[in-house]
Amino acid sequence: MPDSRINPGDRGPLRRFADGDYVDRDSCQRAFERMHRRDAVGDRIHLFFAIGGIVFLFGSPTMTEIAMAPLAVFFVVRVINTFPVWIHGFGQPAVLVALAIAAWMGVSLLWSGDVAAGLEKMSDLRWMVMVGLIFPVIEHRMKLIAAMGVGIAMGHVGQALDLFNGFGIGPLARLVENEPRRVSGWWHPVVGGSVLVAAMGLHLPGVLMGTGRTRWLAWAGFAAAGVGVVGTGSRGAWGAAVLMVAFGVVWGLVMRRIALKRTLVLAGASLVIVLVGGLLFRDAIISRVEESRSELREIGEGDYSSYSGRRVRMAQLAVEAAVEHPIAGVGAGGYRAWMDEADPVGGTSPHAHNSVLHIGATLGLVGLGLWAFFFWVLLRGAGRIWDEQQQGPYGLGPMFAIVGLLLASSTDVVHLNQQTAAMIGLLAALSPAICPGHPLWRRGDPDIDGAPE
Repeated sequence: MPDSRINPGDRGPLRRFADGDYVDRDSCQRAFERMHRRDAVGDRIHLFFAIGGIVFLFGSPTMTEIAMAPLAVFFVVRVINTFPVWIHGFGQPAVLVALAIAAWMGVSLLWSGDVAAGLEKMSDLRWMVMVGLIFPVIEHRMKLIAAMGVGIAMGHVGQALDLFNGFGIGPLARLVENEPRRVSGWWHPVVGGSVLVAAMGLHLPGVLMGTGRTRWLAWAGFAAAGVGVVGTGSRGAWGAAVLMVAFGVVWGLVMRRIALKRTLVLAGASLVIVLVGGLLFRDAIISRVEESRSELREIGEGDYSSYSGRRVRMAQLAVEAAVEHPIAGVGAGGYRAWMDEADPVGGTSPHAHNSVLHIGATLGLVGLGLWAFFFWVLLRGAGRIWDEQQQGPYGLGPMFAIVGLLLASSTDVVHLNQQTAAMIGLLAALSPAICPGHPLWRRGDPDIDGAPE
């Protein structure tokens, strides 16, 4: 039955759906108890593969693509022992909304100018399978969040290799080789900037609410992510990082009534982080600033041939597409084809470098509504699980990371790029509508059928 602590009459149907009221909590809890009784060894192996997959998800593009393969294989191996836990996992609200998005994208192929590209865009939703794969070990949510932090730290190792040219080791230098004067390690600079803004969000609750070792670890992770954002040279990520800090300050003061001293320390330390990043990447920052001035001047003169100019033109064309096709858009994968027709001499791009504009242009108001609902479900799930389970500051990290990705989406199409799309799938897995606690029989309660003596 639905959670008895919640009065369904206090919430509308969308909130009841987002909270997973259609899930029988007792049946879900019994499913976990059955799985633990039947396959305790499998539980440990499943957790091992889940943690390993999350860590390597933040490696190179190839590593990201295969990171969850061992977990998927093991999931199939023990699929009978995990039944019906995985039904509850794949039946989470976020997965159902993602299926609705996929269905609408599929329908939009009927009017898309590039069906093959549309199918490719649909494939980016494949990362949502992580929700079902990880759900059998969701009781260990804090360990999974810690694995996410370790994975991001591995991304910082890539940036260090990039900064110091592989420390003289040729294969390592080639592995992290990106654009000149931009230090993003394993990632493309723009994608890396988006990932690291989300990483700042992951550590921010620990900075604001942590104590002792937790707070120091949070500060270390937050500072590394902040310096890393500066190093990517992604100007959009720079702005998103500033907004991420501002969000943390406002949230801390207004929502949690955290001491003013802590929020002031956050703001002041963020300035120090910028200064440190500025010293490390001085030449790259100067070149990016000078480039921005030149490009803005050219844009003001009506010349859109520069890097920033093309982005502005892409946004303009996305708005035009959304205005001409407000309800259904030009179809999944149809942005480039529409752009070629609307501005054949202006250059092409597979996306509009802005998530809202791109979704509006390709999937219309229907798509915008579905994607908005999807992220609202994630945010609600992440906040609700933290509130119910009282998992400490880092238990709220996934919610702040989602906010970070949303802020970064103003200059990046985060739901289409490989690493950020994978990160969305992981954050969805860490933000389920329900997160059962350890079954009573694991604690030796004799009143539970099958409890150990």
